[in-house]
Amino acid sequence: MKLLFILSLAAAVSAMSIRPRQSGGNGGSNNDCVADGNTPQDDANNDSDNAADDTTNGGDVAVADDQTLVFFEIGGVPGNECLTFRNNGEIVDAACVNEAIDRQITPTSLNGQDVLRVQRTFTAGFRPDLVDVQACVGFNGTAFRAEDCNAQGIEFVTFNNGQLTASGGACASGHDDLAQVTVDTAGNTCATYTTTEVDATVA
Repeated sequence: MKLLFILSLAAAVSAMSIRPRQSGGNGGSNNDCVADGNTPQDDANNDSDNAADDTTNGGDVAVADDQTLVFFEIGGVPGNECLTFRNNGEIVDAACVNEAIDRQITPTSLNGQDVLRVQRTFTAGFRPDLVDVQACVGFNGTAFRAEDCNAQGIEFVTFNNGQLTASGGACASGHDDLAQVTVDTAGNTCATYTTTEVDATVA
């Protein structure tokens, strides 16, 4: 009888000394080291991803030559704020499609002069003067549009401090009720644009 009592007592003491295994707070699994979006490491990764995705900048930020851009008009036509070249070379506000070649412009230098190179090409049915030539954004005295980069009597347009301005002082002033880009020839009222860096689409 004493032996049975001693064995029972030993078993009870042994059971009390065993601690239950805990798997982490709030009933979590053993995969506590797996990133779940709430750890500092994940936040750092998200921040770097956001920085990489946020390529839009104001005009006061220097843009490297030959970096293709899409231009976004601040206060443009809602849902259609990006500058787009029509088949006839006119510039209008349209939906922002960064991969579309008719939205793309590349700041560069030509014969020592800063210009905005138009990425898209043109056909003889609309602009025979732009077939097989390089087009730039130019001011012909009336409108900003695609012009032959080697044409005479054209003021080239550049992008500075968020504004599109011609060499003679005229600036893009916004858009009309047909979403066509308008020009203030005196350069007093200028629209503001931001840009997004994109990979140039091959024509």
